[in-house]
Amino acid sequence: MGELEPVLPLKAVIFQIMFLLVATALEAMVLRQKLLLGYKQSVRYAAAINLLTVVVGWFAFLAIEPLIDARLQAQVISYVLFDHLINNTLKPQMGWIILVAGLVAFFMTLILKLKGLELIMRALGTWSVPSQPRDLSRQERYSRSRTGTTQHQQAASQFAIAVLQANALSFSAIFLLLVMRSYILRSPA
Repeated sequence: MGELEPVLPLKAVIFQIMFLLVATALEAMVLRQKLLLGYKQSVRYAAAINLLTVVVGWFAFLAIEPLIDARLQAQVISYVLFDHLINNTLKPQMGWIILVAGLVAFFMTLILKLKGLELIMRALGTWSVPSQPRDLSRQERYSRSRTGTTQHQQAASQFAIAVLQANALSFSAIFLLLVMRSYILRSPA
């Protein structure tokens, strides 16, 4: 068999851009509300962490893709280029494979976004997690001793919860867009 011609998956590129725009808009909204950021700042942070995760994700995909089984490679290529899975021995297990890949992608993206946003905020000097304990009132000391959390831990967990909510919202929206693409846009007229 001879050399294969290179193919530009234009539809995949367009959908990637659309997913990036949707994720950025939704995550900016959550970051603005939960972290009390301004409009421009939240959009910039959301765009930066989404671009980071897309670039790292594609590099990881391109590094892992040659290592996977040929049957799975055929399924991935068929889905990316033609929006459908081919009939091979892996088709019955593709639901589980997609579920596991989606969960791995969700948590890896979450970790990247947490660390990426923290690094961006530290670099710009907007990181607001308190590092020095302040003088606490008697009521605050009592409450802290009962819960076992410090002000730093509370602020860090609020930051992590905000990023988790933003990531979950964007993944849910992208999932709905993928379902719409698969079932609504492809249905015969």
